[in-house]
Amino acid sequence: MAKVGNIRLWRAGMTVAGLALFAAPAHAGPTLKEEAIVSGDTVTVGDLFDNAEGLEGIALFRAPDPGQTGPLPAAAALAAARRAGVAGPEAGEVRQVFVTRLSREITNSDITGSITARAATEYGVDVDAVEVKLDGAAGPVHVPAAEKGSLEVTRFVTDRQTGRFEASLAVAGAPRRGAEPIRVTGAAVETVEVATLSRSLERGDVVSAADIRADRRPKSQASDAMAPDQVVGLAAKRSIREGQPLRTTDLGRPQQVERNAFVTLIYGASGVSLSLRAKALASGVQGDVIAVQNVQSKRVVNGVVTGPSEVTVTAPTTTVARR
Repeated sequence: MAKVGNIRLWRAGMTVAGLALFAAPAHAGPTLKEEAIVSGDTVTVGDLFDNAEGLEGIALFRAPDPGQTGPLPAAAALAAARRAGVAGPEAGEVRQVFVTRLSREITNSDITGSITARAATEYGVDVDAVEVKLDGAAGPVHVPAAEKGSLEVTRFVTDRQTGRFEASLAVAGAPRRGAEPIRVTGAAVETVEVATLSRSLERGDVVSAADIRADRRPKSQASDAMAPDQVVGLAAKRSIREGQPLRTTDLGRPQQVERNAFVTLIYGASGVSLSLRAKALASGVQGDVIAVQNVQSKRVVNGVVTGPSEVTVTAPTTTVARR
């Protein structure tokens, strides 16, 4: 019986030992991470180590510049943690930590948009009337992620005649602590809307709405250019290439009567209208006064061009004086 009891005791001991093997391990010490993501100017204990036990907020290193990633040797991280009072930090198999600093990206488009708005204010025109071209690519520029304000132009010096400018920009309300502003140069020119051709025209072609498109050109180069709402219904005085801006010298009123062509001569007097066949002795556009010859009588009279191949002659009204 004693032997059986000893066996039972041994089995009981084995059970206790087995339970001990599966018991929760002791609390792990501070363990180095493989990578760290930070948003501020410093890298803290909590950024680099798990299980820092209340020491997470202690600063150890200066953070990389916004938007940058830098390697940190594990040995340097462990030494800095010990100096800060962290007990028993371990690196395990980590040899270096890659530290990345979050940022806000300022793009080339953001910079151009801010410059455009400032130039429009300086020139006293709408934003759509300003075209900005930077000298090279100014962005992207990375600023601290906490800087959420609008991008503002803090300095703007421009030559209104050439449009050349120098400008400095910064995020509104951001405590940059001596950080360099974004400096750019380029050209900001005022533009106007002009009519350009969507197809080539031959001499005498009448411009329709489908023939034109609205483009913007520098105001200094468009002194005699015509707006889209000025050209429909006018005729080309010469051949004009597709894509060419239309100028006042390119177009005129469409010619409705050709010299030596036959026209309808409308003769009106005392409420009576008579249509005759006549020959135009001069070319004319709507509203022009030209000479025409009655084909039958050979009589020459002056009339007003009132339509295509149409000339109207109105007899003067006779007034009888009262006694």
